[in-house]
Amino acid sequence: MSLAFARRNTLPTLSRFGWLMGLYSENHTRLQRLFEAGELACGSYVSSIGDGLDVHIDVIEQHAYTTELRMSYGLVDPHSGMADPSANLRLYHDAKQVEATHCYAGQRWQDVIGMYPPPATHPQSPPADEHVPG
Repeated sequence: MSLAFARRNTLPTLSRFGWLMGLYSENHTRLQRLFEAGELACGSYVSSIGDGLDVHIDVIEQHAYTTELRMSYGLVDPHSGMADPSANLRLYHDAKQVEATHCYAGQRWQDVIGMYPPPATHPQSPPADEHVPG
């Protein structure tokens, strides 16, 4: 009697590290659509497309291979006085990746978009031709 062996075609899997690096790369692409942050001088910039949620970026430091910046919508948490939500980001020029080094989201964001917002309400990056440095 002959044994038939089924050939298994396995799909490559992505490790957690690989997934994280892919996320960093996707973040870089989205950030570049808003601002070319790696080419901006230290200072504050605004991207506005008229939807009421202007994106504010503060370029904190420019280094040879990285840029340190803070990104927010310019909304302020009335309890803490901090920009809410906001994130500190590190942009890696050579690797074309962005890492979030710190995030702050107060407890009142649910009042604006609700606990379970429909996907259509999630902010998306504007097309590249809508890049508006302030």
